[in-house]
Amino acid sequence: MPALNIVEIQNLDDPRLAAYSSLKGKKLEKDGIFIAEGEKVVRSMFESGCRVASCLTSNSAAARYKTLLAVLAKRGADIYAASDEVIENIIGFRFHKGIMAVGHCPEKLTISDALKAVKPPLFLVALDSVNDPQNVGLITRNAAAFGVRALIVDGATYDPYYRKAVRVSMGTIFGLPVCYEKDIAKSLSVLKKKYGVRVIAATPGKSARDIAKVKLSGNICFVFGNEDRGVSRKILNMADEKVRIPIKGGVDSLNVASACAICLHEVSRGRQRGLK
Repeated sequence: MPALNIVEIQNLDDPRLAAYSSLKGKKLEKDGIFIAEGEKVVRSMFESGCRVASCLTSNSAAARYKTLLAVLAKRGADIYAASDEVIENIIGFRFHKGIMAVGHCPEKLTISDALKAVKPPLFLVALDSVNDPQNVGLITRNAAAFGVRALIVDGATYDPYYRKAVRVSMGTIFGLPVCYEKDIAKSLSVLKKKYGVRVIAATPGKSARDIAKVKLSGNICFVFGNEDRGVSRKILNMADEKVRIPIKGGVDSLNVASACAICLHEVSRGRQRGLK
């Protein structure tokens, strides 16, 4: 293997690290790139075949990540290193992970694109205005853990490739097709009519049925809504089923990511045992 070429950065304004200084903004999304943080996430990104533009590590951590840096460089990524102080001044927070990378976002898929490679029974998740990137990342991880075949997000939901969402997903985002749909209600209607998908909305509303009593087999799409407002009225009205998770009095609802984990586990458990 040829010698690893690591470019040492000393200038805070070095234009080659512009993406790393934009971690908290929307510019990365507009440029079609994203940030992966930590060895596990960076390795998952690489192993998924995602195109890596560059990698940044600290001088003190470069030796620890030598093998990973070498394979990233072989794939065509530029490798940069700097002192912890320089990196922290560039990214704006303490550099705990020791390594991060810039990747190119996959081509944005529509539902039709994603389902070409998915065999029935379909098991999908749709997000209706979920606007906390941590929740999006957790839901992504839940979806990957319980066998969801594709994630559908609307324009009001944080992009799953936003920095914090990618980090919280622990790299599981790289193995989950993401469908970007501006009008999620219209897209769900297409799923119902064209693919025979039953739309199941998770809601604590009184009209919802206990999830343990609902049929969850066949082609289904679970919809999870906004942290404050829940699933929109429009989608609730078109849902084939509204389900709730029984909880004790005094607590009106669960965090959307927690509710998602419970609902998806219920589907997975039933399908594995042939119960539903």
